Amino acid sequence: MSSKPQAEKPRWSHCNECGHETLHKVVKLIRKSRDFNDDDYPVSVGSNWRILQCCGCQEVSMSRTDWCSEDDPHDPAVPAYFPPRVSRRKPDWLVRREVPSYQGLLDEVYAALHADSRRLAMMGARAIIDKAMAKLVGDQGSFAQGVQALVDAGLIGKPERPLIEAAFDAGSATMHRGHQPTADSLNTVIDIVERIVHAEVLAEKAKELAAATPPRPPRAPKPKNTQKKASK
Repeated sequence: MSSKPQAEKPRWSHCNECGHETLHKVVKLIRKSRDFNDDDYPVSVGSNWRILQCCGCQEVSMSRTDWCSEDDPHDPAVPAYFPPRVSRRKPDWLVRREVPSYQGLLDEVYAALHADSRRLAMMGARAIIDKAMAKLVGDQGSFAQGVQALVDAGLIGKPERPLIEAAFDAGSATMHRGHQPTADSLNTVIDIVERIVHAEVLAEKAKELAAATPPRPPRAPKPKNTQKKASK
């Protein structure tokens, strides 16, 4: 009588819902392997699939670890996760509210971030800056003229100008010169992009707030003093 396979111990893994590494139980383990025997030299390859469930929030994910019998035991294989591990969560204001002008681009930028496709994320960030500028001041013919138009219209101040210019230059280097941004520099650019989009969201919310706020009632006129001054 075959013995029942022993259940795997819980393991630490990143949880997209919790936003950090948590303890996961292995709900199911599926092993897939294949043997090759070329020239009497056996080689085995395979994959271990695991269905994982967070012990905290109960979120479910799946991992796949590919292996080969010739792998270096001191260099363990890195599992792939489905859905991909979230490297940067969307800010709460973006989760609560869609931004129709940028929603598709933003979703693709965050998807690229989660897949560690830094060049794609950087190019998407630059595209959002371009789109925001065109929406606010129209096509000015060049990026420099567009930034100046934003300043002239009072839409950005002097401290914000170098931020936008730095983010745009980083995106241009990625698009035209094959630059591979570091994780830190990419996160800085995404900080700037989120700030640009958030400012527009806040402006729209301010208009909605003003429209929903009842106007202040007019002040009642002060009663006139009808009492005659006493004669001397």
